[in-house]
Amino acid sequence: MISTIEAEVFEQHASEAAFLWSYRDAAVLDPLYDLESLGELDERLEAHVDGLRLAGDAGWEISKAAIDEEEPGSVFAPMVLAVERRDLKGIAEVLDVGGAVPALARALVSGLGWVSFSKVRAILPGLLSHRVGPELYAIGIAACAVQRQDPGAALGYAVGSSDLRLRARALRAVGELGRADLLDEVRGALGSEDEACRFAAAWSGAVLGDTAALRALGAIADGGGRFAERACAMAMRRMEPALASTWLRAIAGAPRGARAALAGAAALGDPALMPWVLECLGTPELARMAGGAFTMITGVGLEEAKLRGERPAGFQSGPSDDPEDEDVAMDPDESLPWPDREKIGAWWGSRGKELKRGTRYLVGRPMEVAWLEEVLKRGSQPARAAAAVELALRGARRGVMEVRGPAWAQERARTGS
Repeated sequence: MISTIEAEVFEQHASEAAFLWSYRDAAVLDPLYDLESLGELDERLEAHVDGLRLAGDAGWEISKAAIDEEEPGSVFAPMVLAVERRDLKGIAEVLDVGGAVPALARALVSGLGWVSFSKVRAILPGLLSHRVGPELYAIGIAACAVQRQDPGAALGYAVGSSDLRLRARALRAVGELGRADLLDEVRGALGSEDEACRFAAAWSGAVLGDTAALRALGAIADGGGRFAERACAMAMRRMEPALASTWLRAIAGAPRGARAALAGAAALGDPALMPWVLECLGTPELARMAGGAFTMITGVGLEEAKLRGERPAGFQSGPSDDPEDEDVAMDPDESLPWPDREKIGAWWGSRGKELKRGTRYLVGRPMEVAWLEEVLKRGSQPARAAAAVELALRGARRGVMEVRGPAWAQERARTGS
């Protein structure tokens, strides 16, 4: 029997673990975070998970009670503890709550990525089985993918599934894991009517060097849908700079095309596009994204270089306080600073000639393998994600390193230790 004080301490651990996981879920994409600061956040999160772990059965019960809240962060710690305890009933309980809900499934997969793969491997036969539903199978594939462990024949089955969520996750895993043996299956999905499957196939095909995938990425970027920005960015990584610049300008002129084109400009890294990027600084809806592209190409942080500006008067983005406002979409650029257009223009006018047109840059230096490895070690999270993809495209690494995983696991993967 635990005391009231002990119960309160354990409940605090569960609450803090849920909060920190949600915070971390945003941090892995935040330019303010790098591997070192992500590691510090991971240590804080692990400390609360460890508090529940050391509490034994009491910690497990209190952690498990939180899953009824059906909030993403609340299922992370229970998943970690259940797998570590080899508690099959507990694992089933957590999966029953979150397996079919995409937002919760993300946290479940994150929990499976937090635990050593030797412990995850023990439950894979129950997830990667023809007897389970596609939701659980997708979690099994995702668990292998985030740990960058090959699920073997199970992946080949999943890429041909009639369940679209499972198929899309499996198609993405093909590229993440560098499974070139499944390229024919990937090509077969490029014409899928499902946008998520089509994008996942095109992304993985591009990682594996397939030219048909490049055309599919272009079509997705042209379409202006929810995958347009990511499709444009990946397409740029596979195009020659001169052709890519021409194509980007066409995309930018299309309705809703400017954001996709800015994502592509940041991925391409060609200074020849900077005049257009600087123009976008004058449009409030694009200014922060354009500032991010400027930083991604030049390596110049707006805060550090005193190039940060102010939010334009009257500009609104994200959900408002008005209960009558039906637009509840989050601000996609919330983590990006507002740029000062005049100061950035002056900086480019005096320093821009140092960057050679037609050369691809990532945070200030040409994209060479040694520099990409350095960015993977020390860069911001968006820059690290770009470096991981670029290294895979160059064959320097098999598959794409996971830059959202636990910092200690990333360090092992990065160094090969």
